[in-house]
Amino acid sequence: MKSGIKKIFINIGIFFNILIGLCLIASAYAGNINPDTIAIAGLVNMSFPVWIILNISILLLDLLLKRKLSLIPIGSFLLCAGPLLNFSPVNIFDYKMSGSEKRHSFTLLTYNVVEFFDQEGIYPNKTNRTISYILSTDADIVCMQECDYLSSLSLTHVTTEQIDSIKRRYPYRKIETSGQSILSKYPFIPIDLGVSAEDRRDMTAYLVEIGNEIVTIYNLHLRSLGLDREDKALYKDLTQFKADNNIKKAKRQLVSKINDAARIRAKQAQIIRAHIDKTGGNIIVCGDFNDVPNCYAVRTISGDKMHDAYAENAFGPTITYNANRFYFRIDHVLYQGNFKAIDIERNDIKSSDHYAFLTTFLWETN
Repeated sequence: MKSGIKKIFINIGIFFNILIGLCLIASAYAGNINPDTIAIAGLVNMSFPVWIILNISILLLDLLLKRKLSLIPIGSFLLCAGPLLNFSPVNIFDYKMSGSEKRHSFTLLTYNVVEFFDQEGIYPNKTNRTISYILSTDADIVCMQECDYLSSLSLTHVTTEQIDSIKRRYPYRKIETSGQSILSKYPFIPIDLGVSAEDRRDMTAYLVEIGNEIVTIYNLHLRSLGLDREDKALYKDLTQFKADNNIKKAKRQLVSKINDAARIRAKQAQIIRAHIDKTGGNIIVCGDFNDVPNCYAVRTISGDKMHDAYAENAFGPTITYNANRFYFRIDHVLYQGNFKAIDIERNDIKSSDHYAFLTTFLWETN
């Protein structure tokens, strides 16, 4: 009798190990599927962190109760090692630049500045924290999203002194009414991507002359989920397990918006990928993708050649969106060419609802 009960529990354990492992693998690779083909694929991909946690939990349980079963979650992790390392890289050692290498490097800051409004309402000495942070990085190139003005404004405490400092630091600037803007120490010319007026709100590009090299930089703010206050409140209730009768409402109200936005981002990613294929050379794609690592948009833009600066240089997972309990890394820096990302830093200032990425690139020299 006891052996029969034990066998039942073992079979239940095997079932849940396999179920969680399959869900982990499905969420890891769902980004290979165009949301136009299977709409729910994007949402499945977003659930990847949940299945990582569940797979770790069942692995620990197996080690305590039935060690042989631990081979199932270990195998699941091995089968999705690539997506796992993109999500949570394990780069232990920092790259140390020599003095001569510093002369062959440049830095790029990507930051969704949310129109310089401080979500915490903190204005040290009546100045704007976002502008102060940008100046503190002294980045060579600054790609901003949700920035359609650059002037002093009492409402956001952007001061005349801060704007003057920006203008002195960055002689080359283009502030777009679409919200995608660039500050640069290097000369550049904008590129016409040949897209609709609607897509121009989400995608801009520039040819930047850095020394003797030309780099094509794409500054993206791919289509957002478009959630209103009611949607965000509903999502907060769900994540606090206050679902009650909200499951059907969430499916109708949230899932449809998430799927629609994923379809639009997929089309935008295809546009950028086609332009990269036509342009070639030194490429940086950065900005607010409004989507997670391993998603269809990131995979499409990356293609076979592009590198993920975070995956190559960071240690562990991170988030770049810090509001409304949407704790995901949705800002990315991708690149290809005769240079290499050797460092990436995320700031911790919550003036914006996004954190910034500051990436250091080193030119390859003969």
